[in-house]
Amino acid sequence: MTSIKNSDNFSKILVLFLLCILFPGCTSKEPIIQTVHNKPLKSAINKGTKLIEVRPITLDLPEGHKLGRIEMGVVCIPYTDLVTIGGKAPVSVEDFTNVVINILDKANFNIVDATSNNPESIGMGDELILKGVVKDIKADICFPNSGFRGWKIGKGESYIKIDWNLISRPTNQIIFETTTEGSYELKDAIAYGPEKVILGSVAVATQKLIAEKNLVNLVLGSTK
Repeated sequence: MTSIKNSDNFSKILVLFLLCILFPGCTSKEPIIQTVHNKPLKSAINKGTKLIEVRPITLDLPEGHKLGRIEMGVVCIPYTDLVTIGGKAPVSVEDFTNVVINILDKANFNIVDATSNNPESIGMGDELILKGVVKDIKADICFPNSGFRGWKIGKGESYIKIDWNLISRPTNQIIFETTTEGSYELKDAIAYGPEKVILGSVAVATQKLIAEKNLVNLVLGSTK
């Protein structure tokens, strides 16, 4: 009797899988854009930079904007669309900002965290302000163990586009602006993999920012 039930369950799974393959709407997806990784100009940045206040990253994405899709199972069968809710992405903007700050800090940028709880650390001699606005995100996230070991274990790929503005604090004028893109792929499912997938593309886009020669020339100089 047990073998008959198992056979029936397997047949149902097989039928669902075949239906997913046969119907284009189930398997079709927009390919995630792959970008070239630029190396930061570390040798120039080692000289030190002017003091820069990093403002929190913001999102400019409409409600219900399709980011990609959520997939389930070991073969990553499409499950549902991944969309913005309330104009927000699946990962918090605080996490986006932390990634940017960490990369700038590791590249020897002299930075002030505008999200710091210490008000005395903000506006005390910082000469420049860096703002970033996310204009697009694409992501396909797969949960191979969905329904068995939770939804935190995942893998996937992502793409992001960020508009950057570097502002002179004394004049409140934009002195540099650019747009960078980043893509990232996590091939093996790990704990908190979905977050890593999206934040990975943020890191790449930020690395491209600090590879901009004009930006580096503007931030170089003696600190106050």
